[in-house]
Amino acid sequence: MNATQTVAVVMAGGRGTRFWPRSRNARPKQFLAIVGTETLLHQTVRRLDGHVPPERIYIVTTEDLAEETRRMLPELPPENVIVEPEGRNTAPCLALALVEIERRVPNGVMAVLSADHWIADRDLFLADLDLAVAHAAGHRELVTFGIRPAYPETGYGYIESEGEGPVLKVCAFREKPPTEVAIQYLASGRHYWNAGMFVWTLADLRAGLQQHAPEVLAPLDAWVQAGAQPGSLAAAYHLLPKVAIDVALLEKAATVAVVPARFRWSDVGSWPAAIEFQTADANGNVTQGDTLLLNTRDSAFFGGTRLIAAAGVEGLIVVDTPDALLLVKKDQAQSVKDIVERLRAEGRSDLL
Repeated sequence: MNATQTVAVVMAGGRGTRFWPRSRNARPKQFLAIVGTETLLHQTVRRLDGHVPPERIYIVTTEDLAEETRRMLPELPPENVIVEPEGRNTAPCLALALVEIERRVPNGVMAVLSADHWIADRDLFLADLDLAVAHAAGHRELVTFGIRPAYPETGYGYIESEGEGPVLKVCAFREKPPTEVAIQYLASGRHYWNAGMFVWTLADLRAGLQQHAPEVLAPLDAWVQAGAQPGSLAAAYHLLPKVAIDVALLEKAATVAVVPARFRWSDVGSWPAAIEFQTADANGNVTQGDTLLLNTRDSAFFGGTRLIAAAGVEGLIVVDTPDALLLVKKDQAQSVKDIVERLRAEGRSDLL
């Protein structure tokens, strides 16, 4: 990878509501050490050590998280934390990164990463990243990463591919499928989970947005032409549609390639996903903190500062924090997001 021309853009504005009550507005999922001892944000940036220099790593986040992001990553220049005035999905996020970065690295190649994913096999990840960068720069195609599906997941979008070799042609992006379709995707060998990681030249990202989603880019270009004053960004940003980069650009572009990832990946999207990274005892229980378990099976206890005692429990997740205690069945863990929405509707901002 050409470290002087390649930039890494880490999207870090998400809230991770499925990890409530540990994940809060002021300390979202990417600020938590869900897997290992480092936060997911730290792991994302450290993964690039020696490969992309700190001055070429950019974090895009929201205004309320910017100060803490800079504090957590002192090795990055403060100006490399790009602040979104409001969350408007990934297409506006990356368009803002584009207009900020192309003034500094006009001939750059942008690698887009998420701050809250878990990736193992760092050497394989960097090798795949190098491959994607070389393809994007050499073939002038938009490149995405595909994760080979391990089971018929219905919660991810899929990438349908064709061809052979380390880089494949993308035929189509498929929405989150029902179970019977996901089973067909798994059997085909041509479908990959869409991990939401991309590589493209800045010039090709600009050209693609100008052709397929000019409404995402034009207000930001006008803001830059007017002097790029920080105080006027909010008004320009509010004009942008709330749309994902997949919908705005990738699904419409004629030349998109996919690199089948050789590294292990997880979006660590919920408490059950986090449990998979822990070591269970003989009864299938995962524990963190002070616990006392009797006749308890297949459960997880994420303790705080006090003892958690359980008896006769099965298939339960317990997460303890100073001001909130979560109890949810493992097979109902997606309901945690609904709990957060109910708290928001009831005005319980002290718990968000």
